[in-house]
Amino acid sequence: MSAISQGEADRVLHLKSREREAHACYPCRKRKVKCDGGRPCHTCQKRKHPDICTYALSHSRRRSASRHSVARSASPRSPAVASNERARPDDRSKDYVYSGDNSVVSILRLRASDANESVAREVGSVLGLRNTFSNYPFMNSKTPLERWKALLTVMPQRSEVLKFFHFYRVTAYPFNPILADIDRFEFDLCTYLNAHASGELHDPENITDRWATDKSIGHVSLLLATLAAGAHYSDTEYLERLELSTDFARRSFHALRLANFLFRPSLDIIQALLILGNTLQNIGQSDAAWALLGTTIRLAQTMGLHTERSTVHWPEQVRMKARNLWSTIVWQDSLLCLCYDRPPIVSVTGWSLASSFFERQDLSFAEVMHFLCRISLDIMRPETLSVAELDRALEGLQRLDDIHQRGLPYLRSRENCITLQQHLEHLALRMHTSFCVSVFCRPAMKQSTPQSFHPHAGILRARAKGSLIDASKAFLDFQALSTVPLRSWSMVHTVLSSTLLLCIWEETRNDPECRNLQQRVIDVFSSSNSRTNDDGASFSESDSQWLSDRHIRALVTLRSALEREQETGTTEMDNWVGMASNVPQFGPGPVGYMDMPDPFDVSPVTYLDSIMNLPMFDYTQENGFL
Repeated sequence: MSAISQGEADRVLHLKSREREAHACYPCRKRKVKCDGGRPCHTCQKRKHPDICTYALSHSRRRSASRHSVARSASPRSPAVASNERARPDDRSKDYVYSGDNSVVSILRLRASDANESVAREVGSVLGLRNTFSNYPFMNSKTPLERWKALLTVMPQRSEVLKFFHFYRVTAYPFNPILADIDRFEFDLCTYLNAHASGELHDPENITDRWATDKSIGHVSLLLATLAAGAHYSDTEYLERLELSTDFARRSFHALRLANFLFRPSLDIIQALLILGNTLQNIGQSDAAWALLGTTIRLAQTMGLHTERSTVHWPEQVRMKARNLWSTIVWQDSLLCLCYDRPPIVSVTGWSLASSFFERQDLSFAEVMHFLCRISLDIMRPETLSVAELDRALEGLQRLDDIHQRGLPYLRSRENCITLQQHLEHLALRMHTSFCVSVFCRPAMKQSTPQSFHPHAGILRARAKGSLIDASKAFLDFQALSTVPLRSWSMVHTVLSSTLLLCIWEETRNDPECRNLQQRVIDVFSSSNSRTNDDGASFSESDSQWLSDRHIRALVTLRSALEREQETGTTEMDNWVGMASNVPQFGPGPVGYMDMPDPFDVSPVTYLDSIMNLPMFDYTQENGFL
């Protein structure tokens, strides 16, 4: 059996205490019962914890070791690590239940003496701050053999790994590097492929111990999540690609349940959830991704990933992995919050940046993106008056400009790009940066006479116009070189929101350059959803993406309404009403759907849904059960 910590064994024994029955493995010695010497023994199987049946742990219970076990069960700040765990230090994450310094758990732990350290160990459960179930609650309980058989049904085949991981590694990962240690992951991937080739993962009646632990199953879930993302970016036809990606995601989530992800989160499980959420976004299910991200963040906080203090005694390798992983979580949350104009739930104050970071030059794409997301979170903090918003926007722009100038030369100017990857990273950063600039400048865009509100509002409006144009240009250049922008939700949202604002803002809607960009963007999406190109030739369906025909028609309708306004000279208010009445009808809408929102008071995606007459939720149906 695989080695486990004494703290883990103690916890499971406490949760599964039953009538004593049978000697020699650690759980039987601990409970002072007989043991038949099996691996696992009959007693451990009967008590449904064969995963902790081990003969490797010492029976000694020195008080110092006991105190470390108590600290480990109460907080991730304990330095205790069994020597046989150090080959895979991130296994320790499953023992962590983070509690802040001011919590009762931490206070009692720090003051625990020899007489009451057992109270400190159990106080979390007493106060209702620890799980009382040992298994994932929303599925039927399984014996070890049943769980093994269920795992084999979702494990990826060798052919699947060889075909789709490549697409994740080359196409998805560089622009969204969720894996905190890609080298270690690829090492583990080779181990998995060798085990699969040797037949370890083929026999449903013979449990392979090293692949049946929660940790290993969590890793399988992570592998399946990368395959789901890889399938989405693969060169298969659209319908097959969608089916494959969805199937890998389903299997990944089933492996998460088998790994007890709600009760026993690990670094692999957090990464799997992040990749699954990003995949949901990319297939057009961004609201589901938003909800899943909330769960992911809470699990990460349970492990203490949000604060450096909780990792001070972790091995340096694991600390760096935890830091990178939390930065990735911040990346995901900040971009979603910017798109939806919703408050973030992550914090960047728990991890301090090294002073050398603020002086370094030649930052990589990922480093610039991480810092850009930190700036975005600062901008989205508590709202103030209109003038204060403009001041905060100016400060944010200055910080964005500073971090952009410290990027690698090819990130600053496309003239310095040599390789294809450099071109792609440059264009991706331009899109993200332009989107952030446009969000920062939206308070100034809402002012019709900027000079009377703020002396620098005109500068902000000019930056806003430039960012909207640059985002559209970067997207058009990017999609000419790669399928990434057409299959990445954040990039599709960026260009659509930019095109939408170019359509409706009085400073850009009549600009010939802006109107030309609008037409080119609409043409790209229109052609990617049709089977023929402009010349009437057959068009490959493999370039299709989740953007529906309704979205395209809504954009076209909006542009047409603005063209009529220019021709007839109707007022702005009349124009909003005209757009509402001319939007194609796709079904009944809720009461009041004709009331068009101010496009600058809501996120562009919300405004686009409003002119489509397709609200996400119909609250008029909430009054009745049926």
